[in-house]
Amino acid sequence: MNIKDLSDHIIGLAQKNHIPITNLHLQKILYFTLKYCIKKNLFTEDQLEELYNEPFMVWRYGPVEKSIYDRYKIYGSYPITEEHCVNKEFENLNQIILTLLKRDPFELVRETHSEEYWQKNKEKIKGWRSDVSYSLSNIKNGY
Repeated sequence: MNIKDLSDHIIGLAQKNHIPITNLHLQKILYFTLKYCIKKNLFTEDQLEELYNEPFMVWRYGPVEKSIYDRYKIYGSYPITEEHCVNKEFENLNQIILTLLKRDPFELVRETHSEEYWQKNKEKIKGWRSDVSYSLSNIKNGY
């Protein structure tokens, strides 16, 4: 169970519910789903460490997990069309994921931009990216 598995589940759930999902939307849903898991104590510390095996980075449009971004950047701003399946291990997250899928991705971007951690590090962004990563604590508290 890692960030790629969660990403695959989110895409699979979107497809199962006939909701288009772009790379940008996926990134924000990953971030806010992980934040929800942390705040609601849905996983043990060990499970969270395993899940968060690759960090989000401070980028122009908010937190981005680079390997997931690279995997789907070929789609640009178009919906991801590769088929994915839902994962039983993440079924307890379906409601929050479906709620986030219904939100505008740029609304989610604005929400990440209002967090103290992104604000504190936005000047380190060169072009579209920075090498500043988020810890689990940064995600939980927004700073």
